Amino acid sequence: MSASFLKVDGICKRYGELHALESISLDVARGEFLTLLGPSGSGKSTLLSVLAGFIEPDQGRVYLDGDDVTHLPPEDRRFGIVPQGYGLFPHLTVYENIAFPLRVRRTDRSRLDSRINEVMELLQIGGLGGRLPKHLSGGQQQRVALARALSFEPDLLLLDEPMSALDASLRRDLQPSLSGFIGRLGQRSST
Repeated sequence: MSASFLKVDGICKRYGELHALESISLDVARGEFLTLLGPSGSGKSTLLSVLAGFIEPDQGRVYLDGDDVTHLPPEDRRFGIVPQGYGLFPHLTVYENIAFPLRVRRTDRSRLDSRINEVMELLQIGGLGGRLPKHLSGGQQQRVALARALSFEPDLLLLDEPMSALDASLRRDLQPSLSGFIGRLGQRSST
């Protein structure tokens, strides 16, 4: 078993002459929170896309718990991701959006309902299950995206500005419960 839960080793990504990522390396322990800070265009979202498997790096490796996942497709990684644009399916209801990763993993119906209800209550969107994304505010859409990412209890959460559309009071209210929920994921995956 590796000392690092997530290890990024020399990741490079170029688009022609643009070097979006140049030799990025980092180690993240199990249960650790890591925040990437930098100006717009500095490569934060590109790095998250490489980690999620949406973009192939030109060089370097990504390891999860000692296993090389660099070339695994996104669906074979147990990573929850909330992209900046939320990535909600416009033709699916809130409930169906949150259920999607559970259905892909063939979760039984009773467990599926239980998990969806748990994350919807956590993120204060319990009454929105039948709505389509176009009928939600930006903050509500962001919470649905978070709920979807948390629903299948991922091994790793990749959050690209996960609370940017939430007002200050809701952000303050959600942070403790969300941190606790994420902390339980770290404990679960270390057992």
